[in-house]
Amino acid sequence: MGDDKKNLPRRDFLIGATSLGASALFPTPIEMLARTLTGSFIKKAEAALVGEPRNYVNVMMPGGPSRYVFDHWLRTSPSDPAVIPNPMVATRFLSSGGRATGAEYATFDFNGVLVPHMFSHSVASGDGSQRPLTDLVKNALVIRGYGSGLDGHPFNAQQQQAPVGGISSIAGCAADHSTKYFAAVQWPNRADYQAYTSTEGKALNKISGLTPLSTLMEGFGPAAAPAARQLRERNQAAFAQAAAVLNSYANSQNFGAGQLKTNMDNTLALLKKGVKGIDEYWAPALERYRTVIMNSMRASGLVGITDAALISDESVLWNVGAEAGTNFIVSKDFDLRTAISTMAPAAFMAEGFALTEYILKEGLATSVEIWAPQIPNVTLLRAGGATPGTFNVAHDMHETGAMTGLLICTAFFRGLAAAILELSRQLGDTGWGNTVVQVMGDFSRSARTNGSGSDHGFNQMVTSVYSGAITQGPYVVGNIRRSGLNDSTFIGTQGVASSIEGYNQKGMPTPAMAASTVAALLNIEKNPFENIAAPLVKLENGQVKVQHPAKLKDE
Repeated sequence: MGDDKKNLPRRDFLIGATSLGASALFPTPIEMLARTLTGSFIKKAEAALVGEPRNYVNVMMPGGPSRYVFDHWLRTSPSDPAVIPNPMVATRFLSSGGRATGAEYATFDFNGVLVPHMFSHSVASGDGSQRPLTDLVKNALVIRGYGSGLDGHPFNAQQQQAPVGGISSIAGCAADHSTKYFAAVQWPNRADYQAYTSTEGKALNKISGLTPLSTLMEGFGPAAAPAARQLRERNQAAFAQAAAVLNSYANSQNFGAGQLKTNMDNTLALLKKGVKGIDEYWAPALERYRTVIMNSMRASGLVGITDAALISDESVLWNVGAEAGTNFIVSKDFDLRTAISTMAPAAFMAEGFALTEYILKEGLATSVEIWAPQIPNVTLLRAGGATPGTFNVAHDMHETGAMTGLLICTAFFRGLAAAILELSRQLGDTGWGNTVVQVMGDFSRSARTNGSGSDHGFNQMVTSVYSGAITQGPYVVGNIRRSGLNDSTFIGTQGVASSIEGYNQKGMPTPAMAASTVAALLNIEKNPFENIAAPLVKLENGQVKVQHPAKLKDE
């Protein structure tokens, strides 16, 4: 796992170099390294003997968007009973004569699991090609069938991040075992949607501003305007001190000394290089993610999605819930496919993935929390209107109906899936195998039977994780009911949580079940949630072992 332990890669140099961050003296990178060697390089040599946790990336979608097209999977096995229809959980349009006539919950079989229709397509890749979404599915674990029992957006977001008081949150679990300098990074500040805790006292570095990489790495800045000769002298002195400390420790009897000794030649060579190219890295990486996300959202001709005209009949199925409570029905004089032609990446989404890529490539932190809020730049024409307008569609989809929701959610999740795939491509097999990405919202949705929209699904939660450590996927865990909420407003299969026979939580599992299952993939020494809620999978010799097979229970 991780990089070849015979060498300290460039990222280890960066860890040491950033230890002091920005200071009033504007230290050079080499000076920062010299001041913190014993707290960085030596710790890394020790860590090489005991192993690092996997990198943990949390993608938060505040507001709780509908996830049926993406990871709220319902009927996942041919042995499951048929889904009871509800238009709000549809994944594919039905059409006749080149025009959409309705929608249905449609899946296809991939590695023996019934997967939502969206994943039958391809998305844009950063190298200019198209990449099949099944590349992501094979690295996927869907965790469904748990709930909190209580309503509230921030409350349910917090419960899934830190479901048990007095112990670390999921992000904190990864940070607790990290030897990387920053340990945990969050951008932007999640405010009430955060619940980071670390029993080891590892700080969460909250980045502000619109240029997160520059803010995080501002400690790399050179002295304000030193003469070249002065800068060389400072670095030469710092390098000499660094080499002396490294040599002294490497020749000692301390734990990790032997490992450090084998790394010496490469380490000293990296020290001489210094740190370059941070600003040069950011702009192209950000543009690459923006392009990948945008092109994936705006794709045309997708079978069952954008291959037939989407013309409103001005019923409630064509409702849309836009920004600031602007709710309306889409006009019959408008092809809804135009809606996605202007869609842009959700605020902070591309920036968050570009930041994550750099952090993980350079080994700056083990835990990264990023953000994917409401869906911007959706072009719509309201019923009775004369001119289309551009709107942001809220994740809290009370008033987004079945037909509009299917198109807009598919586009949004295509963009998110493409970003995750691009991150995996950039990390390579080793880095992706050492990373776990979790996609989280406040909750899923309770789907209204008339197709007019949905409400808060705090007892039908779902999350999903993606990692190169998961192979031969997808895997699905957690039981759900075939029936709805025993209310005429919410008839149909929609992922309501159900009990798991033989599990150590009776009745509906809590968010601790999902947290424990994610923690089982992080390669940490001790899963702090397992006594409260056992993980539903184990990772053995690179293979996922499901402890309780998922069931669609006929109740």
